[in-house]
Amino acid sequence: MEGASAGGMSPEIRKDTWSMPPFRTFLSSPMCELSAEAIAEAGAGAVYFGAPVDSQGFPDRPGAILGPDACRRESLVDMGATTVEFRIDLHEFWNIVDCGNVSVAGGNLARHHEAVYDAATEILRGGAIPMMLGGDHSIPIPGVRALADHTDGQVGYLHIDAHHDTADEINGERNTMVSPSRRAIDNPNVDPKNCVLFGVRGAANNPDVIDAAYDLGFNVMTMFEIMDMGIDAAIEKALDLVHDGTDALYVTFDNDSMDSGLVPGTTAPEVCGLTSREMTKLAIGVGKRGFSFLDVAELSPLYDSSNITARLDVWWLVYCLSGYADSLNKGTARLVPSGR
Repeated sequence: MEGASAGGMSPEIRKDTWSMPPFRTFLSSPMCELSAEAIAEAGAGAVYFGAPVDSQGFPDRPGAILGPDACRRESLVDMGATTVEFRIDLHEFWNIVDCGNVSVAGGNLARHHEAVYDAATEILRGGAIPMMLGGDHSIPIPGVRALADHTDGQVGYLHIDAHHDTADEINGERNTMVSPSRRAIDNPNVDPKNCVLFGVRGAANNPDVIDAAYDLGFNVMTMFEIMDMGIDAAIEKALDLVHDGTDALYVTFDNDSMDSGLVPGTTAPEVCGLTSREMTKLAIGVGKRGFSFLDVAELSPLYDSSNITARLDVWWLVYCLSGYADSLNKGTARLVPSGR
């Protein structure tokens, strides 16, 4: 991409492994204007963008608005775009670009979500897969709506989280970090039978939220059920459900799905979660079938000792993209992105 300027892209400016660029982008990808036309002109297959939204669901552990840039920074520290296992250069395969952060006006959650919706819509119209880094876990609300509006058929929803997030409202507000699953099925082409809540556990889910998940028809896979089933079988079951008769898949990854010992930098840490090996298997599994939209939520750098949570988030995105690239190369992916 050196010297490229088409579509508002900046040239690749990182010189070597040890030198930091004068500005940071995800995996040192070229920058691109956040418009469908620029993204299409650049030929981008995947677009990283930040959604620094905080709906104030957990005011005692703030900082999720800093997540997008922390992830960019960590992606440049001893991290490349080619994995040992797949040996596919993600820059060459996906032509990843970074469209920066959504501009959000302070204090107005509705305007924040509309800005995220508009950004995601531009990326989808440009023919690319959005990779949205939050921000708190309200970001799937505009993200799923953008994908549902963009898709003629049914949309599957994979919610990887310690919490159900099926609250209809909190203190009168219906669009916070505790409601993304509930709001997902407000879209007419998102059916609960194609929605999986993967890894829920613990005592932080109140009885009303737990009951709502079952009453609304979500497929609930608790962490203990996943352990009893085995991670490989659990992944296959979840993917079978979200892909059954659907034409697109939204995948949301909340950092608290991981065991709290591995992710200090998250808003609501929970013990007894996924290990990094299980998370990697899940990322590859998600990639093998294909996906239409990825988001990562609840990265709070203020609590992230050694930046390990941010590093796991980069790892998640890299392995999702690598697994998908591998299956597309082999012709085995269920979902094929537009333009391929």
